[in-house]
Amino acid sequence: MPLLTTLLFAFSMGLSPLIFAANPVYDDNYTYNGKRYYAKSTGGVKKGIRLSKAHKRSKKSRGSAKFIVFTQKCVYGNASDLYDDDCDRGIRRSQLQQYAELPINRNLEYRFSVKKPYKKFPGLGGADKYYIIFFEIKPFGVDALSVGDHLPTVPTFRLVLDGKTNKFRSMISLRNHSYSDVEPLDINKDIGKLKRGWNDFKIKTKQTARKNGYVKVYHNGKLIYSYRGKTAYKDVHKYKLGLQFWMGGYICCGYGDKLKKNEANHIFYFDMVKARRVK
Repeated sequence: MPLLTTLLFAFSMGLSPLIFAANPVYDDNYTYNGKRYYAKSTGGVKKGIRLSKAHKRSKKSRGSAKFIVFTQKCVYGNASDLYDDDCDRGIRRSQLQQYAELPINRNLEYRFSVKKPYKKFPGLGGADKYYIIFFEIKPFGVDALSVGDHLPTVPTFRLVLDGKTNKFRSMISLRNHSYSDVEPLDINKDIGKLKRGWNDFKIKTKQTARKNGYVKVYHNGKLIYSYRGKTAYKDVHKYKLGLQFWMGGYICCGYGDKLKKNEANHIFYFDMVKARRVK
C-alpha cells in the first residue's frame, strides 16, 4: 500500500499514522544471530518477531527467534505494484527471509530446530486443513534480467502444518503458479507430526527443474521423506534464480479470512538455523 494511501486509510479508520511508523510490517535489514534477513509480519515486525533467550535449543545458542502469527488482526503496509496488501489477500504471517542466496542445481543442506507450544486450535478442516507454512525454499523473484519485468515466484518446497493437530506435510511445486492462468502442479505428502518441545530438521536437496533433483527430510534424526525427480519449475533455470529459505509462520492467501474468531495466535520458536551448499 503506498504511503499516502496508508495514511488516508489510517485516518479513515481513526488510527494514528504513528502506529504504522512505530511497528512497520517490513524490515530489509533485520539481524538474527549475526546474519541479515528480510523480516515480514502482518502483526508488525517489532511485535511479531522477537529474540527469546528463554527458549534455546542449545547452551551455545544466543536465543531463538520467536514468531507470533497474529490471527485476529492485520497491520497494513506491504502492498506493491505487483501485489495487494497482505491484509487484503487474507494473509497472516511472521517470517524471516534469508538475505543471501544459494544456487539452483547444487547439493544443499538446511538445518533448523523448531518448537511450537501446544494449544487447542479449531483450525481449518477438509482440503484447507494444512494452512500454516513454517519452512519454505523459494526462488528469489528479481527483475527478470533482460526482460525487465518483475518475476513473481512461488516456493518450490514447503513444510506445511495442520494447526489443529500439528501434523505436517511436504509440498513440492513443479509449476510457477503465481500467475492466475497457470494451474498448480504440486507433489504433496503427509510425512510427520511436530512433537512437544524441540523438533530438529535436516533437509538435503537439489532444487532443479531437471530429473536429477531430490529432497530428503530428516526429523529428529530419522529420515521421514525421500523423493527423487524434478524439484522446481523451469523459471529457476530460465532466469537463473537464486534460492532463499523462509522460516516462521505463514497463513497464506485467503486462509487468514477463514480462521474462526477463537483461533488463537500461533507461536513458533526457531533456533540453530543453518543453510549451506555441500559437495
